[in-house]
Amino acid sequence: MAAREPAHPIEKRDLLHADAPNRSRIEAIAEKLASEGRWPEAIDYLEVTHDEKLLAKAEADAVVRGAAWLLQQVERISGKKCDPEKWQRLSDAAARAERWRDAVRALALAGKTAEAEALRVEKCPDYEPFKPLGK
Repeated sequence: MAAREPAHPIEKRDLLHADAPNRSRIEAIAEKLASEGRWPEAIDYLEVTHDEKLLAKAEADAVVRGAAWLLQQVERISGKKCDPEKWQRLSDAAARAERWRDAVRALALAGKTAEAEALRVEKCPDYEPFKPLGK
């Protein structure tokens, strides 16, 4: 039987932030969401479980799909930085999918700021990732 996702945001909050969280339910929900490719939702549950297997799956999926946000979340949760080569592969995948902002961000995180800036200027000149919001 599949784990039932919380029907309401308050139920989700209570599940994730309980003094003694129901780890088996949280793990089951994280696995279900991950199997459906619903990573933005699964991340909330992975923050509680820190499941290494699911984090590795999220990392691999992020690189294949070119999803910079997802790989940044994996780094944050695991506490380990990915190597620049992995960020380069993510940038290449993002560029193939024409996800230019992810490609620019990944190049910058790979330490290739000049390449990131050149790609930004060419493909998404309105994107200003290094400028604080509202400035």
